[in-house]
Amino acid sequence: MKEKGLVRPLAGLLLAALLLARPQAAAAGALAAMARWHDAVAPSVFPFLALLPLLTGDEAIRAYAALLGRAAEALFKLPGAAASAMVVGMAAGTPAGAIAARRVAARSGMNRGQLQRLAVIATGFSPAFLIGGIGAGLLGSVPLGWRLALAQALTQLTLALLLRNAWADRTEPVPAADPAREEAPVRGAVLTALTIGGYMALFGALGAAARSIAGGAADGLLCALDVPTGASLIASLPLEPSAKLVCLAAICGFGGVCAILQGLGALQGCGIRAGECFALRALAGALCAGWALLLGEIGRIGPPHALRSQPLAAAGLCVSLLALPVWIKCVKSNS
Repeated sequence: MKEKGLVRPLAGLLLAALLLARPQAAAAGALAAMARWHDAVAPSVFPFLALLPLLTGDEAIRAYAALLGRAAEALFKLPGAAASAMVVGMAAGTPAGAIAARRVAARSGMNRGQLQRLAVIATGFSPAFLIGGIGAGLLGSVPLGWRLALAQALTQLTLALLLRNAWADRTEPVPAADPAREEAPVRGAVLTALTIGGYMALFGALGAAARSIAGGAADGLLCALDVPTGASLIASLPLEPSAKLVCLAAICGFGGVCAILQGLGALQGCGIRAGECFALRALAGALCAGWALLLGEIGRIGPPHALRSQPLAAAGLCVSLLALPVWIKCVKSNS
């Protein structure tokens, strides 16, 4: 037991030594990561974080449950209330999805085993990032981005089906979320967005320092640490676009250590074990790569032409899903 207690301090010392060994590279890596956070991550994540109380409030939970609750119960053995967090997670990605899952679980009386199964669906990357950032931005192909987004969605649903009976013995109730977030959602959203920036800066510094020492041999480590950095490295490889997509699907399915730790932070105190989480993400990476390969082989599946030519269609679809509770409420009010 004492040896286990030394693991984290020793790891911290090794990482600190890495940063001190290459301070200039670490500083450049942190600045580059903060630039990515400033330019792309914060503007896209913050609105979802600030709107979570509306998207996962009691009315939204009831509306999503009425529309998708039976499917959640029949397919994943989750209460109908979980449907709202499922939609938010698949539309917004993590950590917004993890925060939504905990909030909905606590408000609807779910137990910790149900929350862990819900988190499998609610954590990932937003389709807008996969289609616009990776597909259109890095690969220069919106259809490939659509295939990547579809592969991730199928992976999340496949895992949830495989794990529908898992963690049935974890019947303890889910503790309430941070009361400060409930009382001041915008302030909570700001703090969460800044926390994401901190994670990105740390892993950007570590990755740049490792690459300055090991050169290209550290590229695999960078892919595992941070998906945006790894995606840029994979996109620059001399491979066929379909081969690049399979590799990108693997790291996006895994999620990267940076994003995984953010999700675990949002679910802290809910009994979710880090070792189990990393093992599940590794399985998700393999499944996502398999789905991406399968989708490419079966008739070169792609979306309709109208969606292929419009990268913003992903954002439109996500907004439509998120607007369902408002639409249902309006229909009921007018009936």
